[in-house]
Amino acid sequence: MRKLRSKWIMIAVLSCLIVSGMFSAAPAEASPGGDGVTFKGRVFGDPEKIATPITKAGISGAVVGEEDGKPVFYTSVNAEVASFQIVDIRSNTLLRSFPMPGVQQAWAHAVAPDGTVYIGGIRTSGQTKGILWKYSPATKQIVELGEPIPGEKSIWSLTVDDKGNVYGGTFQTGRVFKYDPVAGTFTDYGTMVPGQEYVRSIAYHDGYIYAGIGTVGDVVKLGVTEATAGYKQSIGAEVPGLLGVSAAQVPFAYDMAVVGDLLLVKFQGDLYKLLFYDLKNGAWLPHVVGKDTENGGTGVGVFNFAQLAARDNKVYIPANGHLTELDLTTFQATPLIRYGTSLRGAAWVSFDDLPGYPGQSLVSMKGNGEIAIFNVDARTVYSMPSALIGAPNPIHNIEVGPDGSLYMSAYPAGLGAVYDPRTASLKNLILEQAEGMVAYGTDMYMGIYPGGHVYKIDTTQSTPVATRVFTIGESQDRPYIMKTMGDKIMIGTIPGYGELGGALTIFDPSTGEHKVYRNIVQNQSIVGLAYKDGYIYGSTTIHGGLGTSATERSAKLFVWDVANERKVTEFALDIPGIGQSPMISGLTVGPDGNIWGGVDGILFKMDPVTHEILNYKNIYPDITNYGMWRPYHPYWGKDGLLYIDLADRITVIDPRTLEFVRLFPESLEVKFMALAEDASGQEQIYFADATDMGSLQRISVTDAQYERPGRLKLNGPDAVRLNETIEVALELEQANALYGFKAELAIDPAVWTIESVTASDDWQSNGYMTWSADGGDVTIVGTRLGDNGYSLDGPLAKIRLTAKSYRDKARLILLGESETIRIDGDVTGVTHRLGSDFVWPVTIQTEKEDVNRDGVVTTDDLISLAGRIGAAIDDSNRHMDLNRDGEIDIADLGLVGSAVFELRR
Repeated sequence: MRKLRSKWIMIAVLSCLIVSGMFSAAPAEASPGGDGVTFKGRVFGDPEKIATPITKAGISGAVVGEEDGKPVFYTSVNAEVASFQIVDIRSNTLLRSFPMPGVQQAWAHAVAPDGTVYIGGIRTSGQTKGILWKYSPATKQIVELGEPIPGEKSIWSLTVDDKGNVYGGTFQTGRVFKYDPVAGTFTDYGTMVPGQEYVRSIAYHDGYIYAGIGTVGDVVKLGVTEATAGYKQSIGAEVPGLLGVSAAQVPFAYDMAVVGDLLLVKFQGDLYKLLFYDLKNGAWLPHVVGKDTENGGTGVGVFNFAQLAARDNKVYIPANGHLTELDLTTFQATPLIRYGTSLRGAAWVSFDDLPGYPGQSLVSMKGNGEIAIFNVDARTVYSMPSALIGAPNPIHNIEVGPDGSLYMSAYPAGLGAVYDPRTASLKNLILEQAEGMVAYGTDMYMGIYPGGHVYKIDTTQSTPVATRVFTIGESQDRPYIMKTMGDKIMIGTIPGYGELGGALTIFDPSTGEHKVYRNIVQNQSIVGLAYKDGYIYGSTTIHGGLGTSATERSAKLFVWDVANERKVTEFALDIPGIGQSPMISGLTVGPDGNIWGGVDGILFKMDPVTHEILNYKNIYPDITNYGMWRPYHPYWGKDGLLYIDLADRITVIDPRTLEFVRLFPESLEVKFMALAEDASGQEQIYFADATDMGSLQRISVTDAQYERPGRLKLNGPDAVRLNETIEVALELEQANALYGFKAELAIDPAVWTIESVTASDDWQSNGYMTWSADGGDVTIVGTRLGDNGYSLDGPLAKIRLTAKSYRDKARLILLGESETIRIDGDVTGVTHRLGSDFVWPVTIQTEKEDVNRDGVVTTDDLISLAGRIGAAIDDSNRHMDLNRDGEIDIADLGLVGSAVFELRR
């Protein structure tokens, strides 16, 4: 190609030698190759599932029951379609598994006196709701019972009374319900504490339900039998004093169990303390079990429990990193066996064939389905591997690491994945729920929920390991947005339960120090960040942590001065039609240096200095009032296009024209997406969709294959005023590895004056262009430099012209002799002619009072019109009938006179 390219460069430099015969070959028609959606020279394939990156048996709760005379675990494996599973404890074999269509999670399980198992299912895909199910150990069948309270989003807790009635606690308005298995009916007891959204724990004793409340903790005693009906009262007045906090600071009453005549209540938050309520005497005992480092305790406090196992007036709880023996006479807590997780079910079971475990042992199930067997006398523990059928875990985040791999976390948490798109290899790692991720140096940083922790992975190591770096603090819980800013990392967060007011955190990896700036926008959280020239551009959601109601009406943008640690300004978006949108996100600095972002279905561009909205487009007008926490994810492709999950729809946008295409329109909801390179260096789209959250999916992106390197055309205004200067663009469409072009134009020199011809920025970056004019013949020649082929649709050059003569129908003509050449032209020997003239019509207008059409309104126009008063109207003088009344008369002369007078004033 050197010979041909040298010729092009010589032509570009020596414009005086431009000749019409420098190209030869017949024109070739452009035709896209292959299937898929073609947009701006790119072909987008159909979505394909390429991996199930995170598969495990993840459970949230379990209970021990008895079936066919054998002790069994009843539990539910969380998945896109959750499954209820039954495990024989002694043999550690799976007996049965039942899918629960429409359910993704189940935290609560309860066993009735007749052995029936009730499951509190939670649907999280689409419309979130709580659904009650039951399983019969007699019939070995599972049945959906329905939605106990329409509108409630989850069932968090279940218990049963001695007659087999089922009681549950819900989230959204903190209600208690009853299911009567004989009548098959539900009873709604209403909200327990006005303004509190959760009944997180529940227990039954002697005609009363005890409901554990959140987000501000409390315990409500509710009468549910004929003898106790109508009784409803908080019994939590003494709790703040026992916990050592104010009433407003009491955290979730998270777990609850009745042991004898005691109600044990674990309060969560930062306390992890267990309190005791004397059911017989109706009083709280003074004893508190909390964070302790005595006898090897880790000081983490009391963990979660679904059942508690008691024996000899002692109960066994998960506390301070151990299975802990709690004496219910002295309330002395003694750590027995190292155990760092919660008790998901607990009961005494004998294992005759397990050496070293005589008599009865306490059993519980771990979050991954393993069964833990505790010999409390010998202080030993034995783990049996999970017998549960695993399922794909929903992907909760996707981001490209510094090594080019895709890093993913899952929900429920516990396992993450690293997928290399160049080799299609997959690795798993232990990882909690990462709300945000960002690559920095050779490390991948993750913002972990709950607790607002920041972890990192050293991507240079062959085995990925996540290690904790720091905790944000300031009551921040969900680090949803993480971006780099020079040599630092900026993080936007959502606060914890019951809290309003997110924060901006700036972390310096070189020193390990971080600063937290909370409530930059009062009572709003931060979900969008971009950095440019010493300023952070942030955007917010009006929502705070769970258990809160928004106090502000509209999300805002803000500007933060990094050096002076101060907010410069905050403001709502001034875009027609958006109303009071709850969230603005997807902020990014574009190649043009402006700030881009998304709100509802709108893409906007903002000047970083003046903060003026320079342009916007309502791409999805059907989307309004969108958003809570999860932000949009924008990526600038190497092809100059913007890729973004705008309104949860994969959207590709040309930033120059705001033209767009939506990919995968059948998608229910794209929750996360990223752009990563394959082995050839081609960027591909990777995403997780709500229709199948366990699968990593890909949309292939390839260059459109056209026979020609592109088709030249003109684009400009269709009207211009006399003496006005306009810009007409020489554009390229169906671009494909263009190396050079020659555009031949015919422009009437009596009508137009050519002021200048300049190359577009995209062409100029790796190319050269020159032009010449000979009368009305204009030639523009452009060539690329080196091996830089050009595949961008859009402007190649801007032609500035001034209209100097009135014309109803002026024309700019791009002649059919115009030609283009591909980067492989030296091999093929083919150049490509336009073939037929491309005509751009333009009307050159003047003031209607300028009747002699010389470009100005003067007394000469009065004289011209006066000489034609009373003349019959024809094409030569029709424009003189200014008032369009069918006559050239004194009224028309008056209009011209008025115009002359105004101009002279």
